[in-house]
Amino acid sequence: MKQKNISLLVILLLLSTGVAQAQRISKSDESVQFRPHWNIQIMGGAGYTIGEANFGELFSPAATLNLGWQITPAFGLRLGGSGWQGKGHSLGNGIEGYSFNYVQASLDAVLDLGNLFAGYKHNRVVTPYIFLGGGAAFCFNNGANNVKSVVPAEYFEYLWPKNLVSPVGRGGVGLNFRLSDIVSIVVEANANVLSDRFNSKKAGNPDFQFNALAGLKINLGKPYTRKVVQQPVEVVDNSAAEREAARLAAERAAAEKAAAEKAAAEEAARAAAAAAAAKAARDASMQQVNTFFQLDSYEITAEEVAKLNDYVQWLKENPAVNIAITGYADAQTGRHPYNLRLSKNRVNAVKDFLTAAGIAPERILSDYKGDTMQPFQVNEQNRVVVSLVK
Repeated sequence: MKQKNISLLVILLLLSTGVAQAQRISKSDESVQFRPHWNIQIMGGAGYTIGEANFGELFSPAATLNLGWQITPAFGLRLGGSGWQGKGHSLGNGIEGYSFNYVQASLDAVLDLGNLFAGYKHNRVVTPYIFLGGGAAFCFNNGANNVKSVVPAEYFEYLWPKNLVSPVGRGGVGLNFRLSDIVSIVVEANANVLSDRFNSKKAGNPDFQFNALAGLKINLGKPYTRKVVQQPVEVVDNSAAEREAARLAAERAAAEKAAAEKAAAEEAARAAAAAAAAKAARDASMQQVNTFFQLDSYEITAEEVAKLNDYVQWLKENPAVNIAITGYADAQTGRHPYNLRLSKNRVNAVKDFLTAAGIAPERILSDYKGDTMQPFQVNEQNRVVVSLVK
């Protein structure tokens, strides 16, 4: 009967690989797809070794560390190390129980019952699982050696004085309580079938070690990926419409280019007209330039220097232009001979300024009138040198 149950479990484990392979899309979110991933389990709890003593006298501590590889939503493998302590009882002459230590290595095939029978869900809160596997146990520190002398020799017929290596067959059930994509709480119960020598006593059948454990399962990486769910697209032959759209786009681009070129030409014409108007205005302002002086002085003031610098620039821009400059003095100040010399000094000061600034002397015709002529009605303005384009 036991062999039949084990064979059925093996068949279920093998079938689950193919069944779960087709269930990789989460039923709770179609954008989620299962991703194979590693995990570790760390658990601790209590073990129980079947023996002749009372139930409570054969409990001992147990611990497990597993490294798992979840291959499909429903099927995975895990490599584990477990053990700690086993217990036995002599039942002879009032001797108390004894303990021994063991370390067990095993490989389990794990079947996720939730994903197998209810479909894959990436966010299922509670997931039951079963497993079946095997391995080997290394047993040491046998406390039965301390009581063999006070019981009949045949009582410890399978006594191992130093250590023992025993094959192990194992299976069990468990529950995963999901806390997040990475962490779950695990509760597990398992049964381990070991050699009849495990507790040093001959029973004629294998020894059993049962464990009840709880701890954490930690996924090493996200156990799923998200994919973009694409909607079917109706294929329509719209080549004619595309050609018409391209033609219209080309016409629109040509019209926009022509409009841009026209606007640029108009802007250039406006700029040229503005520049021509500005030049004409500047040329008109340079037809007569008046350089005013202080009373009884032929020194050019800072204000007049700025005016003459602008005049020099214009003369350089118009090299064909010649000028006539004439010096004056006001008639209400000074005597005639003095005013004649003052007007000469003033006209020479302006001519010297212009030639020093780079205007050729042959372009300048100079003269002076003293106070014999008054070009302006306001007396103070007649202290001046007038420059005219010839």
